[in-house]
Amino acid sequence: MHGSIALAFVIACCGVAGCDRPAPSSQARVDVPASAAAIETYLREGLPDEAMRVADRLRELEPTSALAAELQARALLMAATHDAERGLDPLPRRQLALERYREACAMAPREAGLWRSQGVAADMVGDAARAIECYEAAAVLDPSSMQDRLLLGLVHLRRREFEEARRALDSAQRLAPDSPWPVAAQASLRAELGAFDEAIALAQSAVAMAPSEAGLTVNLGKVLRQSGAAGKAIDVLMAMSTEQRLQRGATEELALSLLDLGRVADAARTWNDCALASPNDALAAAEAGRLWLRAGDRARARACVDLARVAQPEGTIANDLQQLLDESMRSPTAP
Repeated sequence: MHGSIALAFVIACCGVAGCDRPAPSSQARVDVPASAAAIETYLREGLPDEAMRVADRLRELEPTSALAAELQARALLMAATHDAERGLDPLPRRQLALERYREACAMAPREAGLWRSQGVAADMVGDAARAIECYEAAAVLDPSSMQDRLLLGLVHLRRREFEEARRALDSAQRLAPDSPWPVAAQASLRAELGAFDEAIALAQSAVAMAPSEAGLTVNLGKVLRQSGAAGKAIDVLMAMSTEQRLQRGATEELALSLLDLGRVADAARTWNDCALASPNDALAAAEAGRLWLRAGDRARARACVDLARVAQPEGTIANDLQQLLDESMRSPTAP
């Protein structure tokens, strides 16, 4: 899987930012329990700035604590996600998070979960080689972990290293035969190889194993679209709950399938609905606006400029969309 859907798939199979890692040694928690608990609370409530403030102070007090470095990294990753939703560049904070995880691993080199989390952070900044090193290190430290093999397989898949991906995903499936995630990843591998009948069957099997997992349904939709069955992909995605369908990954995949069928206005409406449901997501508003322009609906595109400006008052996304709108008005075909 590639792009934002791949990232969503990684996050879904790992859970929260800590990737269900084994907890670090209890010493750091004993030293600073109140600060660590406050940071965890802020992270659960989606308040990264508050979490970062406390985490930075904790790191000052405990500079050799792997836990303090890890909490800094988790807060930075959540802040980066919020940046991305507002149309800001998430890369600087993701790179800082990766560095904090590197420091944490240096302080607690036997913690498989920290290596796994560093791998996810490396994935997020596009450092595939480092991600592979981290997942392999985690797999050595935790031989029973399905996650590390799954994440390793996904990196190889994105690099189109199909044999390495197959070996890692086969290992993940052996370790967790009841988990739908290795099955879904195998479906993605088969789709990349052009074995679409097998890919669709595997993707359907993964959904049947965990029908409530939105990421698995999105994966099935993507495999169907890749196979040339965009109409079936739309049916699958439209059957999701409204809340699930309005998530970015599902919105992106649904819009791509609609575009494959030439339904530009419906694709614009899909992104528009996502932007309305996520008022801080300037990128969703911008994507809707661009598609409305492509569909010839300048009025709705203009409304998307306003949505983007509300989501990101100080940013450039609304201005860029406004420029596209102005250029379309100067076009010889403009009414």
